Amino acid sequence: MSALRMVAASLIAVVAIPAWAVDVPVTARIDEVKVYSEGASVTRRSQITIPAGTNRLVFTGLPASIDTDTLRIAVANRDVRLGAIEVERITDKEFVNAQEREMRERLQKLNDQVAALQDDIATAETQLKLIDSLATTPAGTGSKAAVDATALSSVLTTMSTSAAAARSKVREAKLRQREINKDIEKTNADLQKIATARKQTYEVRAFIESPAAVDAAVSVEYAMEDAEWSWVYEARLDTVAKRVTLSRQASVEQSSGEDWKNATLTLTTARPSEDAATPEVASLFLDLAEKEANRRRAAAPASDEMQEIVVTGTHQLHRAPVTIIQTDYLAEYRIPGRVTLDSDGEPRLYPVAEEQVDVTLRARIVPTASQSAFLEALFRYEGSAPIQGGELQLYRDGAFVGRASIESMLPGEDVHLPFGADERIQVVVRDEPKQSGDRGLVSKTRVDEHKQRFEITNYHSMPIALEVVDRIPVAQNKDIRVEALKGATDPTTRDLDGQSGVMLWQITAQPRQTATIRHYYSVRYPADQILSRHE
Repeated sequence: MSALRMVAASLIAVVAIPAWAVDVPVTARIDEVKVYSEGASVTRRSQITIPAGTNRLVFTGLPASIDTDTLRIAVANRDVRLGAIEVERITDKEFVNAQEREMRERLQKLNDQVAALQDDIATAETQLKLIDSLATTPAGTGSKAAVDATALSSVLTTMSTSAAAARSKVREAKLRQREINKDIEKTNADLQKIATARKQTYEVRAFIESPAAVDAAVSVEYAMEDAEWSWVYEARLDTVAKRVTLSRQASVEQSSGEDWKNATLTLTTARPSEDAATPEVASLFLDLAEKEANRRRAAAPASDEMQEIVVTGTHQLHRAPVTIIQTDYLAEYRIPGRVTLDSDGEPRLYPVAEEQVDVTLRARIVPTASQSAFLEALFRYEGSAPIQGGELQLYRDGAFVGRASIESMLPGEDVHLPFGADERIQVVVRDEPKQSGDRGLVSKTRVDEHKQRFEITNYHSMPIALEVVDRIPVAQNKDIRVEALKGATDPTTRDLDGQSGVMLWQITAQPRQTATIRHYYSVRYPADQILSRHE
């Protein structure tokens, strides 16, 4: 069942169906498409003349991939009443997709040409075999000569000419075969993009009743799968102006079996769900395992090898559908003008929005993970609609620096975007002498010292804000004591972002100067115990 099945409900009959109803063919072109993250809603429209009385609208050639439960027909005239809807699957001997049908016919013709050339090659090779056999025994066998001596000269000339012609024919046929095989390979590749192998369509018939002949607009709407869209983000940082240009493009693709030509395109963040109801919570019962086991053994006359497992409660909880908010509940983006999307599964990019934001630059360093400084741009997102998470292509001063995944941006939220390693900031980690060992005479204590010095040199021509992140271990036993050592640089923030033991140092590095951070601490624990470490 399609994920879009909830978009519309089937119509119910409201008028009787007479046997003399006249069929009114409707040629409805695709006029509007709304694409979801998975699936699409397609609306076809047409302007027709409806005769007076009871008649039947007939829509033919609808894709077999549509979700018939979402079918909706509308007539833009209040005097016209809609009745029952009939849906019939029609099977044709030909492929329903015109482009696919043309490609398959072209493939058949190309293969026929290859077969004909193969026949020409076989005929020419047979001629060559006959000529070769005659050339091998020109005098014949026994007392009977194969060729009269007086005619031998003309025969040899004919053989030479015929052999040359046959070999030329083989050569030309093979060259032609090679070119046709290239065409076959290309056509197969193109066909692979659009092939549906469908020979079925839907015919939809809707009974209507009109008191008089009228001209009216009619539409048929349905949901279908095999369509999707996603965000493609691009962030360009100007380090001099300290500004980021954030561009958003929508990547849309579809392989529904029908081409969307000259249609309006709307992209929506709504996510239809087959189970949109609020989940319920069932009761949870607890019992002691031993008591439960005894109860089961008492109730089970069979051997211990057979055990029954009973689970009480309702079905597994369904997650509520995720809704992206703009008009409090969703956002929709209508692409300007009209567009064409072929059913080939190829992505098309459509620009949606571009905005510039002033940023603050900083370089963040995590010495235990990398001795590089990573440039980040910070700003507060002031847009009216959330920006969904996705992949971000990053450019710094016009140069591509890589890709990164970003979380959703919510209005009023502080955002930081990464822009790769900053080659003009040098990070050196130096180990310093430490005094580790056992202390005490009776109750010995083991002391492990950790001493590192971070030297950070700024080779920019301007000051730059630096953030250095590291950690000290967190004791989970009263016999373990972690202490900062004398000379350690006090951190700006402890327990960064609520993470125990994670420390942040914030400094401003002046041009062509070196800033130093001393990360010293000791761990004390009983010497007869083994210290375990885990994250």
